[in-house]
Amino acid sequence: MVQAAAMPLTWITAYEALVERMGIQKGEQVGIFIVNGSGGVGSVASQIARTVLELPVVVTTTSRDETTKFSKSMGATHTVNHREDDLPGQIEKLRLKVPIKYIFITHTPTSKYIIDAAKICAPFGKVCSIVQDKEMPMYGTEFLAKSLTFVWALLGTKPYYGVDVESHGAILKELAALVDEGKVKCHLAETLPLTAAGIREGHKMIEKGGVMGKVGLAVDTEGLKEGDAFT
Repeated sequence: MVQAAAMPLTWITAYEALVERMGIQKGEQVGIFIVNGSGGVGSVASQIARTVLELPVVVTTTSRDETTKFSKSMGATHTVNHREDDLPGQIEKLRLKVPIKYIFITHTPTSKYIIDAAKICAPFGKVCSIVQDKEMPMYGTEFLAKSLTFVWALLGTKPYYGVDVESHGAILKELAALVDEGKVKCHLAETLPLTAAGIREGHKMIEKGGVMGKVGLAVDTEGLKEGDAFT
């Protein structure tokens, strides 16, 4: 049940970004660059890119041995270190056989990656972000020269505005089938007790940063009984 609860939010977010907002076509001979590949959204986006869309190249950002290993287990074909300078140079050194046509930013601030995205992305490519930012320094970059598209993705748009609300159910049905077939892995990495203390601990972990996958809450962990939940 905890695994089932951990999947929908991040999966729908990543699915809408890759399939609907950026319009990636299955089997395209191009690559995608995902910022924060070991995060909750980034780790499922990697699986969508490789398993659902069958892209040949999925490059993600990681910074530690454990996050690199986790990201690759989720579908990344290559990784670069976001804590080091010159992301475009790092990607160039990979000598990829296909161009990076899509970039998915899942870590704040978006503005930190906009300039690099303009350098990395192939002409007529698309850049999508799920984290809002007050500053978007596109002026003076290659966004115009390359005719790049920038688009936001927010899971709440459809239900808030009452547009295509049935699609979320269809996305989750497809996800259920992929999980049952063993084609998609759950990215639940940590389970805490469903108590006030457990919720506080979960927030501290996320605020600190560096969390891999998703953090879940359960009523049957660390000796917790159902009657003790929410206490």
